[in-house]
Amino acid sequence: MGLKLTGENIATLIMDGSTIILACGLFTQTNIMRRRGRKDDRLFFLMLFFDVIAAVADIVTYIADGKDFWGARYFNLGGTTVFYIALVLLTMIFYRYSLARFKKPGESGHSHKVFFIPGLITEALLLVNLFTGIFYYVDEKNAYHYGRLFIMLFVVMGVYLAAAFAHMARYRHGETGKSLIPVWIYMLPILAGVWVPFVFGGISITSICIVVAIAFTHLGSAAEAVNDNREYGEEL
Repeated sequence: MGLKLTGENIATLIMDGSTIILACGLFTQTNIMRRRGRKDDRLFFLMLFFDVIAAVADIVTYIADGKDFWGARYFNLGGTTVFYIALVLLTMIFYRYSLARFKKPGESGHSHKVFFIPGLITEALLLVNLFTGIFYYVDEKNAYHYGRLFIMLFVVMGVYLAAAFAHMARYRHGETGKSLIPVWIYMLPILAGVWVPFVFGGISITSICIVVAIAFTHLGSAAEAVNDNREYGEEL
């Protein structure tokens, strides 16, 4: 079987490669934001970083899944583990970013640390999964399969995403009256990226959907600043 790639493998490689290119473009085109030293800017770049990590891990996984070259099993399981660790971290950061960026006057933008405990426990269990297969496992033919608690990964990520979107929606419809890109435009790419591969399998579109959602969020932040009668560059 060797390194022969299927049509689904090639399509996923194109998607993940596009993610890396788009994320690198966002890194370079928004680097002026780093000079502000704001927490939401740091979190923005962290989201991009972990999405690139997820895309690279996804490439490794799809190249190795079901193949019989030397070390393919370890690349498959290891790549999948890094992929989910990056995704869970990304959703936690996305929630934290929403609090820091979309806050009303007088709000601290801080979150209760206890809210991050489920995510941290999930990250630890992803390492345990390497030996137990509770979330996913690789069989003797090096084929990837869901484990008994696989849905837990999506429940945990869904909670952080739902909390972030709820906060953003409250900010948009709150007392400030500021107009942002509709929250549902933020939601669609991430929801598609997380749930479509889970429901239908096959081609992975998670990484590219997330980087598109991050780009929408960045554009929405710029629009919010303009609508608040400030030039976006004045804060730099």
